[in-house]
Amino acid sequence: MSQIYVMVPGSSDPQLLAAEEVARRIKAGELPDSAQVVKPGESAWVAAKDFPAVAEALAAEPPAAPVGTPPPGQALPSGAMPSLPAAEPLPTGAVAPLAPPTAARPAGLPKSAMIGIGAGAGLFVVLLVSWLVWRNVYSRGLVLEHIPEDCAVAGYVDVEGIATSDPVKPALEKFFKNAHDLAEDEVGNKSKKDKERMQQVLDALEKHGIGKTSVRELAACVPRAEEDDDKKFGSKEAFDKLVIVVGGTFRKGNVLEAMKEVGGIVMKNEEACKIEDDDGLALLKCSLGDKGSKKEPFYAALVESRVLVISPDKRMLKKVRKNKDRAKEYGADKGEHFVYYRSKDAPSWSDGSFGTFKLKAGSKDVVITIETHYDPDKGKKKLDQFKDADELAKKKEKALREASEKCFEKSPIDSLGDGVEKGKVDVFDDGIKYELKFTNKDVQKAFKVLADADKKDLGSIVELPWCVWKTLEPYTF
Repeated sequence: MSQIYVMVPGSSDPQLLAAEEVARRIKAGELPDSAQVVKPGESAWVAAKDFPAVAEALAAEPPAAPVGTPPPGQALPSGAMPSLPAAEPLPTGAVAPLAPPTAARPAGLPKSAMIGIGAGAGLFVVLLVSWLVWRNVYSRGLVLEHIPEDCAVAGYVDVEGIATSDPVKPALEKFFKNAHDLAEDEVGNKSKKDKERMQQVLDALEKHGIGKTSVRELAACVPRAEEDDDKKFGSKEAFDKLVIVVGGTFRKGNVLEAMKEVGGIVMKNEEACKIEDDDGLALLKCSLGDKGSKKEPFYAALVESRVLVISPDKRMLKKVRKNKDRAKEYGADKGEHFVYYRSKDAPSWSDGSFGTFKLKAGSKDVVITIETHYDPDKGKKKLDQFKDADELAKKKEKALREASEKCFEKSPIDSLGDGVEKGKVDVFDDGIKYELKFTNKDVQKAFKVLADADKKDLGSIVELPWCVWKTLEPYTF
């Protein structure tokens, strides 16, 4: 019969009992199965239910009635309690092992005080954890709640989603290092003052808590022109209302102070940017331009703790301060990681086109979707080609195969050629949609190449999308 030490509730010293007795007491409800036990000569305490001999006894023996409990059907006298067998004393000369730490109440401290201290400590832990989470958590789509509703052109990038996707994440650190090295090489061709200025910018960002993982999302919007002039979209008047929305964990530092300092470094003028109060909104105002020329201002403000808005028009910052989810409106409601949107109410003046370009990194593959439609008036020449949908689809699928061979055969990221070759084409009455699907494995190979690319390789990689598009849409060029 194996004996073990057990901490019996109500006793300050461990008692030596047989494992079977411990199991019997647990079954009788006299001892919790979480009571701490240890084998003589050892120091590792465990719960009784996890001690092999006790666990075996618990599984083998039926529940036994406690000593002193009357037979079934016979009640105890009023106020009587079943008697418990006396604990087996320690053998003469035996020393009990050190008992596990217990939450004993300090002598003289009221129980109510202990409850209050425990509750206070628990609240402190909850608040501390909540504060740390609040500083670091970012909800996807926040930037899409702070862009105008009348964008002629809008763009969205899920920076965090792309960085943590399966194809990109394994080589991301290497990519950052390579980008930093290429930047240093580029700066190496410049003056000592330019190098110093670049380092000052990096130091200023770091000082104010802005790091490479601070930015989580980006969105941009060029609102539609107020007048019915499609060419005005590309004019200065349209871009004067440009809105850029940056989402991220800016609670770690002061992003406006960082921008103010960086602006002073870039413009070589500490007074180029200043922070002022505008009806309760902290507003950064920077004046751009060389000495003697007209200085163009731009403004920035935190419309909420995680969202920074930048625009040449101060009124636009206040316009987008109130939030309203516009993800669905601009085609970013299905988890897309990159979206380019052109409104049908502001089609391209050159060919009357509008539509979306989307990229989504999933668990198995990366899907690029390009859907283009044409305005019935401005895109008449383009619409003629959609009269025979089946024939056009075959023609475009053939063009995809040609683009795969022509553009990727000697490319450093030739692994993406297969996805282009197997692209799908859908033709509508007023437009066309291309869907290109690349396996995560192929994209991962391409990104590893990109993470090691030198300046020459980068140039050839940048040319690939244009090569594919010119093969698909030769008349556009």
